[in-house]
Amino acid sequence: MSAPEPCLVLDGSARAGVRVGVLSGGRWVGQGISPDGALEGLFGCVETALADAKLSLADIRSFALCVGPGSVLGIRIAALAVRAWSALEPRPIFVWESLSALARSALVAGEKGPFLVAVESRLKRWHALEVAADGSLGAPFEAEAAELNSAGRRLFACGDVAVTALPAHVPVPPPWSALPALLAQPGFLREEARPDALNVAQDFATWSGERHRADA
Repeated sequence: MSAPEPCLVLDGSARAGVRVGVLSGGRWVGQGISPDGALEGLFGCVETALADAKLSLADIRSFALCVGPGSVLGIRIAALAVRAWSALEPRPIFVWESLSALARSALVAGEKGPFLVAVESRLKRWHALEVAADGSLGAPFEAEAAELNSAGRRLFACGDVAVTALPAHVPVPPPWSALPALLAQPGFLREEARPDALNVAQDFATWSGERHRADA
């Protein structure tokens, strides 16, 4: 499934910072990036991205929204925005997931499974996802840093907190630059008329590092 272009892509899932891009011809033709939270920075980023692309909101044919896991507030602000714009002028809304983007960007860069990817959650916990040896993606789960550190898997994570909490992790950049290619991959996007934040803890699978030991 691919999103009609030009597509306005929004990511408010980070604990700090907002990214908005206009996708056309399989590449960014406009971008707006802010270090502020979604409440302060989202709409300014939208204006910047549209101006950079020399387009108006009326020119946008679809929306693609990151639904997490990540900042619930940031995701919901972005979700309410695209739902409002789509209500004013009906256009399809597609959603994508941050852990899937991180995992797929590692695979595109040549990494081979099995490995884990992780982003910071709440209360010093982590959202994570396992990539199998065949490159297939598991279900998101929440875990303590100690569980991830002892899982016996290579661990990819981004963000300053990972430096101290996950000392054995491989630091990777956010997958934003790889996103145009990822958006074209089968199964990456799904259409969702009323998107909301994915990363409510009850939505996630439970996980035990014991069954993922390197000698298991």
